[in-house]
Amino acid sequence: MEDTGKLSKKTMSIVSGFDMDGNENKTGLPAQLSQRFYYGCIGGIIVVIFLVIPLLKNNYFNHLITEMLLLACLGQAWNIMYGNTGQFSFGHAAFFGIGVYTSGLLYVHLGITPWVGMFVGGCFALVVGAGIGKVSFRYGLRGVYFAFVTLASAEIFLLLTLLWEPLTGGGQGILLPWTGHNPLMFSFAVNKKYLYYYIALAMAICYTLIAYWIKQVRLGYFLAAIREDEDAAEILGIDGPKYKLVAISISAFLTALCGTFYLQYYQHVEPELAFGVVRTFEMIFPVILGGGGYVLGPPLGAFVLQSLEETVRAIMPPRMLGFHRMIYGALLVIMIMYLPGGLMGLIESGKDRLVLKYKNRTKG
Repeated sequence: MEDTGKLSKKTMSIVSGFDMDGNENKTGLPAQLSQRFYYGCIGGIIVVIFLVIPLLKNNYFNHLITEMLLLACLGQAWNIMYGNTGQFSFGHAAFFGIGVYTSGLLYVHLGITPWVGMFVGGCFALVVGAGIGKVSFRYGLRGVYFAFVTLASAEIFLLLTLLWEPLTGGGQGILLPWTGHNPLMFSFAVNKKYLYYYIALAMAICYTLIAYWIKQVRLGYFLAAIREDEDAAEILGIDGPKYKLVAISISAFLTALCGTFYLQYYQHVEPELAFGVVRTFEMIFPVILGGGGYVLGPPLGAFVLQSLEETVRAIMPPRMLGFHRMIYGALLVIMIMYLPGGLMGLIESGKDRLVLKYKNRTKG
């Protein structure tokens, strides 16, 4: 474990823009612009590829990519909390379920379009997330204690949903009435399911841009300092609880939007699917695999996991349905033990080695 002095120095370097030896960071504006242009071009190519996928008119493939994009969105939302603050949440299923049930109940009971219910659910989840954060951070809960508080919150919402049967439908969950092709009610005909795909793609792009934006502004630097050493950050004048509260609020809001999309896409959901701990782990897996704290970590992790799941399903016999979750667990253990930076961490370290090797060659 690093000593407090070193951690404080590291925290100061993050906030001030100077390296740990007191020298100004080497990455100048031209280098930053060049790097942004490079990644922008790669991102643009990837987006164009995703835009033309529905033109293949393969409904099953479209469905797989839609699921992958939703998984990337969920991972990105969870990573805003974990990757920026280091706070591990086991209860993000609460925010997901709030998004599902708020928009679903408003639609079923009051006829309010899910486009509106989506943001109502997001705001409700934001308030709940802020409440959980306010209580937890006020009493200095971190690590496993914060994780269990969030897990308990999700279980409370699960029980409330099961017990409040006249409103929520209890264990039967929500089944949306079919209204035909009606874009204003977030409902698309079978032959136009590709519209869900484009909505998921738009959400994934927006979530990634939000994650990138957070990294570039003062909020991101403060959160990074808190993640490295919260005590040292507070000595520098950074209000740790305040900025962690902002992070969990944004994360909760974005997670709830995914819940609404999930309900509209599948048209039915049960309480366990919405609030169960399995839902939270589905958000955690792509982040741990792709790389926590990296903007491209969740999308990369979602792509690998979705590909792995389909490969296992194709290879394994039907009686071994669910075997892919065992592989997920094994991967999680391996990544935490041997590759804590995830795939993006591996890519970054490889890139740094190549750059260093190139510099040594040019000097020689």
